[in-house]
Amino acid sequence: MSTQVNQQKRKRKASTNAIREIKREQKRTETIIPVAPFSRLTQEISQGFRTDIRFKSDAHKALHVGAEAFLVELFQNANTVAIHSGRETVQSKDLSLAYKLSK
Repeated sequence: MSTQVNQQKRKRKASTNAIREIKREQKRTETIIPVAPFSRLTQEISQGFRTDIRFKSDAHKALHVGAEAFLVELFQNANTVAIHSGRETVQSKDLSLAYKLSK
């Protein structure tokens, strides 16, 4: 007789994957938003001001880094607001309040 022990897989908490994902993203140094879609967006927005405007690569990179820094800080503040409200999920009202407070 073989005495095999049936080991069950350990069930992980739901937050384990989220925490692992957050740590992986925090280690990244490259930009979060892809360059090409961001470039198209800046061109589209700039067309509203002048039709012949062009960006140097350094200016475009500065816009990209600045926009991402603003968005990351906004989401961090929105997360803080959600936690203060006793929730784990960020809602649109949290983003609105965080944006108003950052002005």
